[in-house]
Amino acid sequence: MLTEYGRDARILIGANALGQTFLWFSFFIMPFYLKALGYGMKTMGMFFSAQTIVGGLFFLLAGPISLRLGYRKTLLSSAIVGLAGRVFQVSASSWFVLLLGFILVGVNMGLRQPNYNAYLSELVPDEMRHEAFSKSFGLGTLFNSLGVLLAGFLPGYLVGAGLTEETAYRLTFSLSLLQFAFVIPALFIVRDVAVREKRIRWERNLVVKILKFSLPSAIIGLGAGITIPFMSLYFKIRFGETLSAISYVFFFQQLAMGLGSFGLPELVRKWGPVKVITSFQGAATVLFAVFPSIETFALAGAVYVARAILMNIIWPINSSFMMGSFKTEEKATANGIQQAFSTFMRGVGNSVGGTLFAISLVYPFYATAVLYAVATVLFYAFFKRYN
Repeated sequence: MLTEYGRDARILIGANALGQTFLWFSFFIMPFYLKALGYGMKTMGMFFSAQTIVGGLFFLLAGPISLRLGYRKTLLSSAIVGLAGRVFQVSASSWFVLLLGFILVGVNMGLRQPNYNAYLSELVPDEMRHEAFSKSFGLGTLFNSLGVLLAGFLPGYLVGAGLTEETAYRLTFSLSLLQFAFVIPALFIVRDVAVREKRIRWERNLVVKILKFSLPSAIIGLGAGITIPFMSLYFKIRFGETLSAISYVFFFQQLAMGLGSFGLPELVRKWGPVKVITSFQGAATVLFAVFPSIETFALAGAVYVARAILMNIIWPINSSFMMGSFKTEEKATANGIQQAFSTFMRGVGNSVGGTLFAISLVYPFYATAVLYAVATVLFYAFFKRYN
């Protein structure tokens, strides 16, 4: 599957995929882990907000840091900081230690993705970039689905074996450290790519181009923030389903996205990246608009999975398309700014979504559909001539 790429690209994609098992695993189990430790929703919100804010700030710093250190050293430093954060979260000796862990994980989050995208785009030829990004996303998402199953099964098994709930969740969450057991050794093996310019020439054309990518991303982040964090709760309130039944929706979502992404590069070759991105986002928008009217859990679950596939498997194509639009020294900075826009607006969306869901189970989906539609139209208007 990866034989057509160079050695370093294969190592980077493989390590990222294996690490993704325990990255998604940690996100999925974190609220249950904190609850087992005795923390309430208000404190959880403080932890999550701290991580998101720090992550957003380091998205902005990802480019300047990589210009000084290089992509590989930046990713390695990020991974070491992330490992320290997970160690603090596993030990959880006090709320302050936990908070410090969330802050360090936020640093890792902000530095990792922009530099991973920039580094991978430099390790593969331009004609293979869409395919490489899709395969990286697909493999990572398939391993994500395994992490969800493991996180859902292991705590109950350990409690059944006689451990306390706190111990069972702490032992389960400690597996999140394995993410770095794959990533850190891989980053010692791969070679860095040369960045000729150690500074970015901030000309008007560059700023406009970054904003064109960032504005649709920010609007989508706002829309996603309104609904996505509340979906498991929506299924429970709307249809009265158990958490185990709801977890299968998210498992199949990850599984289907992972498998579907492998076929996307061929569609991009036929249609072009801009048409693929906008057509998939447009279809997802329609599904979100009709979602509140669905009366059965099975159909709602199927539609939600379809929406997630349409909306999310295009992100590697979006990232690849963006990386092809910038110079080597500009890539991490441009991607970091784009993701910072999305992250900050997603945080705003969380507050808006909480307010809307308190009023109605319908309004949030209509708001998200409108925002998705606006973002899709803007993206097509900005980039249709580059398809």
